[in-house]
Amino acid sequence: MDDKELGSIKGWFAGRLPDGWFTGVEVAVEDDQIVVIGTLPELNLGSTPEEKEGAASGRIARFREETRGERIGIAREAEERFKKYVTWGAKLDGVTKRFNPGGGGGGWSGNDRRSVMIRRWMRRHRGRGRYEQPQQPQAQSQIF
Repeated sequence: MDDKELGSIKGWFAGRLPDGWFTGVEVAVEDDQIVVIGTLPELNLGSTPEEKEGAASGRIARFREETRGERIGIAREAEERFKKYVTWGAKLDGVTKRFNPGGGGGGWSGNDRRSVMIRRWMRRHRGRGRYEQPQQPQAQSQIF
């Protein structure tokens, strides 16, 4: 990937991300995916390192849940535009978590690598599902 394409991706995310989500953001391209890691606003929770780490992990989890719908929408736009999956992450007080590996869930075509692999797996495992109900023998009624 050249610097011009990377600059285009970084610029698009800088303009597309909602105000207030992050105090800073890192956008990188790793193989076939765009990685967006945002720094969340500082918290002053906890007095011990363990409490601070727990508070940071909890805040990252809350951010993940509260922004899920918007992140999926943005990831789908980016996947369509740049033909790369989007992985999100957040960091706070030395804690970094990545989530939603592989993007917005839609991919950019029905023949992308994930879709093909899922279809192959489903064909191979058809009828072997863990939750599939066992076949009941058909009762035959006889009239005497």
